[in-house]
Amino acid sequence: QFTVRGSQFTVYGGKGIGIVTKPGLAVRVGEPAINPVPRKMIEDAIRDVVMHFPPPAPNLQIIISVKNGEEIAKKTMNARLGIIGGVSILGTTGIVEPISLSAYRNSIKCAIDVAMASGCKEIVFSTGRSSEKVTEKELKLAEEAFVLVGDHMGFALKEAGGKGSRQLPAGGQRLKKITIAGQFGKFSKLAAGHFETHCSDSSVEIGFIAGLVKDAGAKNDIIEIIKGANTARHVFFILKEQGLENIFKIVCKKAQCNAKKIIGSTVEIGCMLIGYDNEVVERL
Repeated sequence: QFTVRGSQFTVYGGKGIGIVTKPGLAVRVGEPAINPVPRKMIEDAIRDVVMHFPPPAPNLQIIISVKNGEEIAKKTMNARLGIIGGVSILGTTGIVEPISLSAYRNSIKCAIDVAMASGCKEIVFSTGRSSEKVTEKELKLAEEAFVLVGDHMGFALKEAGGKGSRQLPAGGQRLKKITIAGQFGKFSKLAAGHFETHCSDSSVEIGFIAGLVKDAGAKNDIIEIIKGANTARHVFFILKEQGLENIFKIVCKKAQCNAKKIIGSTVEIGCMLIGYDNEVVERL
């Protein structure tokens, strides 16, 4: 609600606008998911109109709706953030580009805030939905604890690291552990120190894995087979066929070590390497 020249105006979320159901976002629980900047824009627009009329203007209710908002919301991360029943109105223009880097990173920041505001002492950063589904079954944590970070593991760790020592508003709990989860392709990049793992930012680390295999004492013919592999998935199955599963633990330990360097806090780092048949291959 706000007042203009003695008149009361109330903005409501109508059909297609989600309702915030979890703490940690910029909008309070129970309110329509219209972020502060768009709210201010709506208020400013109303003020501009009202100024053209002599006082007192009538008290008005303004309802913001989005056609097909409930269906559109199913294609977003809103439910994961606790925004139920429709889309959210975001940004400085009221429009968000879902493919943009800043939009994705902002959703990661929001998800971390929601997890911490919900009292999660352990959160999980997954590189993909398949890996996340496995961790959900294995770890049995609250749904707020699972954050899909995609190719932005480094960004997510830095963001969480800066908040890891912050006292939570509910119960005074602190973030104690982050588990990073993913399949072998992403983990090979994390092990090599590449934490922005999009294909345009870092190459598949087949050469790096071949070096680990060599250090583990494998024969030259096996090393050459690995060097000639087409994909990290191909390497994964070669390692299994050749009885070199110990490389999986080495990869996890290196990814864990690199993650600890990035997070820069006392938060514990766990790792869960997920196989291509949705099995847990290695866990630290």
